[in-house]
Amino acid sequence: MMMMNNPTMLSYIRREQTVLGNLLSAYPDATAAALANVPKTTKHWLILTTASSLNAAKSARPYMQKMADIEVEVQDAVAYLNYGHVNPAIDTIIGISLSGTNQTTLAAVKKAQAGTNATTIGMTAQKESDLVTLADTSFNLLTGKETIPYITLSYNAIVLSLMFLSLRSAADRDLLTELAANQELDDFGLIIEHMNETIQRANDYYRKFTIDFGLATEFTSIGASSLAGTLAEMQTKFTEIVRVPTRGYTLSEFTHGGYLGAHETHRQFYVEMTTKPDVMATMQAVKSYESRLTPHIYTISFTDEQPAVNDEQTLQLYPIEDDLKVPLLAIIPFQVLSWFIAKAKGINLSHPIFDNFQASLKTDK
Repeated sequence: MMMMNNPTMLSYIRREQTVLGNLLSAYPDATAAALANVPKTTKHWLILTTASSLNAAKSARPYMQKMADIEVEVQDAVAYLNYGHVNPAIDTIIGISLSGTNQTTLAAVKKAQAGTNATTIGMTAQKESDLVTLADTSFNLLTGKETIPYITLSYNAIVLSLMFLSLRSAADRDLLTELAANQELDDFGLIIEHMNETIQRANDYYRKFTIDFGLATEFTSIGASSLAGTLAEMQTKFTEIVRVPTRGYTLSEFTHGGYLGAHETHRQFYVEMTTKPDVMATMQAVKSYESRLTPHIYTISFTDEQPAVNDEQTLQLYPIEDDLKVPLLAIIPFQVLSWFIAKAKGINLSHPIFDNFQASLKTDK
């Protein structure tokens, strides 16, 4: 594991290509070990986690369901522990905790275990931890400990690792040929190879619009429903790091109410990709309408098509044919932009803005 002196959020973003490449290399043995106790008849997976890890699980879910022909239920561990119904039909539980010691996630996993006969996989960056002890098998994210409070590297490691588990499960159950499984791995390899390029293009994009981003009082991102996890993470990152009001809307959410909050100083990001034709058409119609309300329209495109409106505000990135793999690259521009905007604002990310907040929530039991 490479050690870094005084690492920053950007340091970890720049390690994404390397670490995800390592996960790809480890795929055969790591996925086999993690799935060793999962039944061939598996049909219903439950993922329990919190915070950005929850957004990562939501990002991977559409690919997982399609690839492995399974129902993937993603639950916030806090909500599940306090209010969740334990479905006895669940046959596989995946608990995600980077430290392996998150007490809420551990308790939620125990609740699910008590009400099912499911196999438990612990996904963590710490091989020796309470989560690994609790689970039947484990999956190592290979990220080590991120020593900054706002995860970036680990986020994408979780997305890829969950996609890998579903791919291997599908292959093990003969839902796709060895050739098709290898093609999927090749596709992932190409996406990973374009991560550093994505970081650089996002860096250049920021420099082009430094002033406009710095003056923003509100940000919104909009994309297809399959990007719900990415949009939620964009909202999380910009709120935590840039510290101005930020929302991530699926296209459906935006068209059913979100559009009513638009105003002339509103900065909007549209994440475009090749997906269902009606979704793509609706996205263009929304963007066209909103451009009448605000000039601050920005597009992050994975379609390999020149923008219909040549406004020079489109960030063209590596075109991804399978829209369900887009989350692996789509979060990176938002990670990069949030870092640079915060830095320009003089925000010291190593010092929490409300450093007594968590302590104030603790109650005597």
